[in-house]
Parts: sequence; structure tokens; C-alpha cells
Amino acid sequence: MQQERSGNTRTKVNYRSLGELIRGIFFLLFGLYAIFAQKYNLGQFQVSQTILNILGIVLIAYGLFRVYRGVRYLFHQKD
Repeated sequence: MQQERSGNTRTKVNYRSLGELIRGIFFLLFGLYAIFAQKYNLGQFQVSQTILNILGIVLIAYGLFRVYRGVRYLFHQKD
């Protein structure tokens, strides 16, 4: 019975870390899109490039934080 509980917990932790990684990658991609969209004619925005750069940097920083948390949960599990 105790092994079943620990097995279920381990599965939830793996899904959580996978979710953190996926969300982090999406935020990284959105940040890169915000920075490079107008430069490479991938989209037109009604705000200045400076604001898009700031938004992109914030999104990239948050994405890196999410990826870090996902990797930490994935590889540093307590048994």
C-alpha cells in the first residue's frame, strides 16, 4: 500500500516537471517572438519596439525560471 502511494506521487511530480518545462518553452518562444516579430516582418504591433523588447525580455526571464524549476523537479526528487 505504501509503495502504491509513493508510485502515484512520483508520477504526479514527473507530470508537474513536464508541465513546468512545456510552459517555460512557450514563454521563451513568446518572448523571442515579441523581440523579433517586427524585425523580420512576422507581425505588426501598435506599440514601439522598445516596449516589445522589454516585454520579450520579461517573458524570456520567466520562461527560463519555469524551465529551471522543471529541471529541478525532474532531476532532484527526494525518494
